Amino acid sequence: MNRKPATDMVLGITANLEKREVKEVVPRTLAWLKQRGARFRVEESLAEHLKLPAEGYPRVARGALGKDCDLVLSFGGDGTILSTARAVGSSQVPILGIKMGGMGFLAELAPEELHAGLDDILQGRFHTVDRMVLEARLDQDGQSLALHALNDFVLEKGTVSRVIRIKTYIDDEFLNTYIGDGLIISTPTGSTAYSLAAGGPILLPTMQAIIISPISPHSLAARPVVIPGDKQVKAVVEAAQKNVLLSADGQVEKELRPLQVVTFRRADYSIKLVSYTGRSFYDVLRAKLNWGEDIREK
Repeated sequence: MNRKPATDMVLGITANLEKREVKEVVPRTLAWLKQRGARFRVEESLAEHLKLPAEGYPRVARGALGKDCDLVLSFGGDGTILSTARAVGSSQVPILGIKMGGMGFLAELAPEELHAGLDDILQGRFHTVDRMVLEARLDQDGQSLALHALNDFVLEKGTVSRVIRIKTYIDDEFLNTYIGDGLIISTPTGSTAYSLAAGGPILLPTMQAIIISPISPHSLAARPVVIPGDKQVKAVVEAAQKNVLLSADGQVEKELRPLQVVTFRRADYSIKLVSYTGRSFYDVLRAKLNWGEDIREK
């Protein structure tokens, strides 16, 4: 449990500017924080979006959220939290997700729960859970490039209506040549995202594992594979009509050349998400996936 006094804690505030609720919920939250003498910094683009005055509403650059803040409030859906995780990076600054629409597997609180949750935050009554991050490395323009993802990396063929061939290795030992629309390399956190839609398994998000899920494979025998988190996955795009896309959490894309090699491994840092007791991952699964409900009765 974290017990940093409220007077010392600086909260970073960021949000998905496309969410209509942001213009209502965030100013109300800022007013609430000011009434309690809490310290905060508003991410620059959000401050401009809300037309906040400079006095009384200190700004923070997006890239400095992990440097200038002790905890970040992320208003939006899972995509917003993934983007916030990329901004926070290896700083180990915890993220509290506030759900605004969508399925929201990563968001911890709904807007109506926020004030009670912030009371706990300001009193230091909260826990954090570590979520595994994946790192992808590739050579581009003569330089080694590293990308990071909290959910998943996806190798995909884009708009071309032909299959691609991806030769895959585990710690340099040949696994399989996947023929299909692409390949998903996922963390346990990402097991409820694109990997799930592709037929992958659901893993507890606190596990240390890597999921390899083929996308629309041209073989009934090609199934998802789960390997330990300390393994390295190497993928080589063997055949494609055009360059293949590599995306990180569906937000950062790089174009790959034929025969280009990409290696995936567990990153040397994790992302800390704020968690409250009394709500387990199984509770979230039942709520989000409607487990236990007979859809025939609807």
